[in-house]
Amino acid sequence: MTNPITLRRNLDPYTSHESANKVEATQMEKIVWEVIDSFGETGCISDQVQYALPQHRYSTITARYKALKDKGLVIVDGSAVKGESGRNQQKMWSSRYYSHESVTEEDIIQNMAEEKAGI
Repeated sequence: MTNPITLRRNLDPYTSHESANKVEATQMEKIVWEVIDSFGETGCISDQVQYALPQHRYSTITARYKALKDKGLVIVDGSAVKGESGRNQQKMWSSRYYSHESVTEEDIIQNMAEEKAGI
């Protein structure tokens, strides 16, 4: 369970403190994790998670990534894919589908070289 205190700063106005206590962070983390998990071994980027959850705001979705990574439920390894904006987005996997052996240092270097070359 995510502690509401971690969702706000001590110097924030009282309205932020009230809002942090009302957020169902744990439930939203579960929803976001389930979407990431649904991509299996292929993983996904933030755009794909957002497309799967059109009823939720961008900031509500993206705010859950850090907690999921900190809890070890989501893995990122430095690989990235161009998103709809044309900017790179980190690729994410559910930890149960991520295989550390499948992505080697050489794969990461190759991926970065291809991105730099615009491939």
